[in-house]
Amino acid sequence: MQFLDHYYVELRNGSLGVVVGSSHARSFVIGYVKYKPTANKTPWFRSGIHYERIVKYYSASSIREHTNWRTYIPHYDCDVPIIPISEVARLYNPLDRSIELERKTYDKLEVEALRLIHEVSINTGVLPGVTGSLLPGIHNVESSDIDLVVYGLRESTRVVEYIAENSRVFEPFRNGRLDEWRLSVSRSTGLPAREVEKFYRNWRRGVFNGREYSIIYNDGVYREVINAPVYRTLGRLKIVADVSGGLSGLNYPSSSRILSYKIKPSNISPPFDIAEVLSFEALYIPALYEGGVFEIDGLLQCSFDIEECRLTIGVYEEKTFMKYYS
Repeated sequence: MQFLDHYYVELRNGSLGVVVGSSHARSFVIGYVKYKPTANKTPWFRSGIHYERIVKYYSASSIREHTNWRTYIPHYDCDVPIIPISEVARLYNPLDRSIELERKTYDKLEVEALRLIHEVSINTGVLPGVTGSLLPGIHNVESSDIDLVVYGLRESTRVVEYIAENSRVFEPFRNGRLDEWRLSVSRSTGLPAREVEKFYRNWRRGVFNGREYSIIYNDGVYREVINAPVYRTLGRLKIVADVSGGLSGLNYPSSSRILSYKIKPSNISPPFDIAEVLSFEALYIPALYEGGVFEIDGLLQCSFDIEECRLTIGVYEEKTFMKYYS
């Protein structure tokens, strides 16, 4: 089985997990259990079975708190939430789910999702996959959002550009809903709400025909994370950096090359050039895709394999961040 970002897996105990990113190993996937069967009534159900949402907030610390399995990965120099392949009973492919909706829809949320898929695919030539609660079919018709994933970075840019240019169709959050979103993200990231709002883009989330949607992007290339360069964390560092932007910013985890930087006063001296910023916080996807000048407060991680360093943000260890520099 090959696993890509935002695939879902059903475990042998009936729980449902989310695959995170597209770099994994033969014995495990990086990911976490999001839903588990419960005897209580909840908004998520199928075939008479209700599911409890275990991870309620999307943050590295929240996911880590509720994960059952972890393993140390040298490329990230930390324990990472995983799902053992031996526990996987079924794999849910987002693109297969989109094709299923083309064949038949069973409720109004599936109809709305299909309309959104058509709007994107007809105008960009790209078929997005369906993820979130719609993927395994445990969605709530009234309250669930539409979550999509686009595979392929060139394909992703076409979708990004089309949605950005058509804000009447893909309406951005406004007023109270925008306030709710930025305050929620502020609580999870530690970034002030006014700074959070600067990262908002309608090509990441918005409203389509009155229903909220979110779209994540991924290069769609499976990799063995065990073969990636080894990094070591040397401490926390703050820099002001000119970030290049580019397609890798759309991926997850997101990254972008650093063109130039200035180190804020620190006791740490990087042994190599700081060449990259790596983010596990999806909020920063627009910044790393578009580029610009940012203040970045992250973990300094260096690789003696390739003789370069990076700043890593969006981790569970500390409240790391980036913000627009002015």
